[in-house]
Amino acid sequence: MIKQLSQLAQIQNTMQNSAKTTQFNATLPIKLEVMEKLQGIRYMLKVGNATIETKSLKELQVGSKYWAMMGRSSAGGITLSNLIKQPNLLKDSNIPLKLNEKALSQFLQNSENPLDVMKGFLTDRLANAESKWEFAFLSHMLMSLKHKVLTIPLHYDDESKNGFMQLRKKRVKEETCLEFYSVFSNLGATWGLLWDFKEGVRLDISVMYESVARLLNNNLDSLAFIKETHINIHSDIAPLYEFSDSLLDLEG
Repeated sequence: MIKQLSQLAQIQNTMQNSAKTTQFNATLPIKLEVMEKLQGIRYMLKVGNATIETKSLKELQVGSKYWAMMGRSSAGGITLSNLIKQPNLLKDSNIPLKLNEKALSQFLQNSENPLDVMKGFLTDRLANAESKWEFAFLSHMLMSLKHKVLTIPLHYDDESKNGFMQLRKKRVKEETCLEFYSVFSNLGATWGLLWDFKEGVRLDISVMYESVARLLNNNLDSLAFIKETHINIHSDIAPLYEFSDSLLDLEG
């Protein structure tokens, strides 16, 4: 499992590093928050530091965050399409525990079962939680372990690149693989299976947007350990374990 976790971390790093070099030109999904519902199908949205008013035939939840593709209409106005609600995992950017690439590498060097290592770490950290929010967050991470899901909060170069990676062993017919879910505020969510066959590693991965699929496909050469890749596009990708509102709404 440690070997597959390391391989999965390389995939996530490749996607993040590739997205970092992609300038904003509406090729990747943007983040937005629904501030207010106006009359009819009109909404007030916060996009970056700007507030815009737009129409949406899709019912949006006030206070929720979404991904969307941004474009321009024939009249030159801003258009938003493919709005997908973000999971509760990304509800609050003030995550009390974040692992950067260096910390994750140290975690992977441990020869023990990653589930046991994380359980011990979280138990010790939980005993010294400094707020209700930190206690709730760490409790959810422990609950995910009870569901045999390893949840790893990740932190990259800046706040906009916070994310989560979840994984668990899965048996499909007579083969065992690593099922994974990852979500980043600047890329959307991904789900997939990582297979370790004698012929080499196979990656089956689903992403939410065509532009993210192209981004991954264009950078597969940097993942030399992958022998075969299948990329699909699905808008309905759910976490392996979701953090519930009942805990996330606690305030410290």
